[in-house]
Amino acid sequence: MSHNARPLDATSCATPKAVSPFGQARAQMHPPAAPAHTARLTMPEPFAGDLEPYVVYSRIDILANLRMLIDQQVRATVYFDRNDDFILTRILSMNPEFEELIFDMAAEHRINQKLLASSDLTVVAFVDHIKLQFSLNRAEVTQWQGAPAFRARTPRSILRLQRRTAFRAKTQISNSPYVLLPAALDKNGTADTTHQRVVDISATGLAFVAPVGHPVLMVGMKLQQCQLQMAADDAFNVDLEIRHILVYKDGFGRDMCRAGCNLLHMSGEAEMAIQRYVNKRAVRAR
Repeated sequence: MSHNARPLDATSCATPKAVSPFGQARAQMHPPAAPAHTARLTMPEPFAGDLEPYVVYSRIDILANLRMLIDQQVRATVYFDRNDDFILTRILSMNPEFEELIFDMAAEHRINQKLLASSDLTVVAFVDHIKLQFSLNRAEVTQWQGAPAFRARTPRSILRLQRRTAFRAKTQISNSPYVLLPAALDKNGTADTTHQRVVDISATGLAFVAPVGHPVLMVGMKLQQCQLQMAADDAFNVDLEIRHILVYKDGFGRDMCRAGCNLLHMSGEAEMAIQRYVNKRAVRAR
């Protein structure tokens, strides 16, 4: 069963209008998420022969890529324990003469100790939609600018993959995250906070659904100090920027609004919670 759905020409979600001849579309009751094979997956790529053309072995190129991560202060993920655990970090410095790479520790001592005990580390980072992945041997503790940090030998190779968009994890209806929006006017002129279900989420954005006009939403609108509820005891403050809006009818014939948003100004704790959720959903989708 399918229903008419349309991107709003007025870039708003107030009351439904007649469908414009521009961009008429058919959509399922729940608009589909982006296909996983075009996704920018934050988890490590499994080693496979077809990835060999994308592996960089030149020492000059390896150092150039590492320098780019350092200069742009790119957030990276270090996976360990067979990719069951990870920390979010930044590459702080490198010393090519001693083949040494320095990266930041996690805030939690227990996680740092688990990483130190692991002999197989995989680093994943993204620069300009390019996925960089490389392996490190066992890390050890060092000092960098007066603070403790990790040290490891520079990698022997780096995988470079072009990805278009972030992997979007479709949420489960029975146990999905929710977002509490700040007080905003609805179509009746009433201002109140609203609690909306998140239908998909990624490391860079999310989409939620709401009844049309409750609240009134517009493309370009920035929603500050929203509360993202990932689990019963797992809530974080985030800012959202609405990038696109779609109106459709649900299974009960109600006019619904699907708002796709960028995630802005997240804490490291919020990023880790989202990434854990996305990773788990990605594994189940395979």
